Amino acid sequence: MIERLCQAFGRQLCLLDEQPFHAFPSLAALAGSEAEAKLRALGFGYRARFVSGTARAIAEGMGAEGLCQLRAMPYAEARRVLCALPGVGAKVADCVCLMALDKTEAVPVDTHVWNIARQRYGAALGDFFRELWGPYAGWAQAVSINLPHTHTWLSLPVVPTQHLSFPPTGPLLR
Repeated sequence: MIERLCQAFGRQLCLLDEQPFHAFPSLAALAGSEAEAKLRALGFGYRARFVSGTARAIAEGMGAEGLCQLRAMPYAEARRVLCALPGVGAKVADCVCLMALDKTEAVPVDTHVWNIARQRYGAALGDFFRELWGPYAGWAQAVSINLPHTHTWLSLPVVPTQHLSFPPTGPLLR
């Protein structure tokens, strides 16, 4: 999807072995009046409205500078701002906070993770993982759920946060 998005809306950066490479699109390109229809034609489905709507909301509201300011905000405030954008819910906001805004305490919880953890722990998952893994809970959860088709991430040991360093210099889990 990202490659199609860049090819359709981003400017061409170069040709490498006759293959074009494109930049990530600007807010203006994604907020344009024809953007939603073009995104639908590219196979974005229901996401088309949210991608173009969010780009418009950012372009007409906080702007690119406001997006950059989210990094300096506390996690809860940045998450709240993101959740106010069209189609951005808790999981997407937490993904952005964790992967783009350096909010390592953000814990993206999808339906699969929620169902498994609710069966085992019955807890509010974001808070549960923050308590379990401390300030790097987001990355610990993201790595652990990608273990090969097992659910061992739910029984990983607690690593005292004073033993963690970032980037990790050794194994995070014993």
